[in-house]
Amino acid sequence: MGLVEELVEQQNRAYVCRLSRTFSAIPISNIASNVGSDVGQVTTFVQTLVQQGFVNGRLEGNDKMGAVLRFYLDPTQGPLAKTEKEQQQALFEQTRRTNALAEQVKDADYRLSITKEYVEWVKRQNKKASGGGGADPMDVTLDQDDMDEDIMGDMR
Repeated sequence: MGLVEELVEQQNRAYVCRLSRTFSAIPISNIASNVGSDVGQVTTFVQTLVQQGFVNGRLEGNDKMGAVLRFYLDPTQGPLAKTEKEQQQALFEQTRRTNALAEQVKDADYRLSITKEYVEWVKRQNKKASGGGGADPMDVTLDQDDMDEDIMGDMR
């Protein structure tokens, strides 16, 4: 039950955060009607999101007029504001993490390709050994059967 509650909360958080892509300001009552909750709960939830730094915005207005969530579209404004130097540093760090991840993917791909070839070689060696041929492990000559298998593999 706790996992389901967490899922619903994360879904609502993502919903509210994505509103900044479409709106510069939106009444809390509109959010409440789309989420299926009352205005008081949504106001508290949005206020918590702003305080925790998930939403770069502020609540304006009062309960009589209806509160409005106003988003800061400029990253140098609002509660999540960063200076240009901080933005540049964050971009540098993201680039570094992306490059490190790309290197890990490249290394994993290389290891996987080597592993696949090694497994195929072991299968061929086991096939030769079960045939009673007793082939030398360093023998790199190709049998006609191996050639047919390689050609068939390349045609796929």
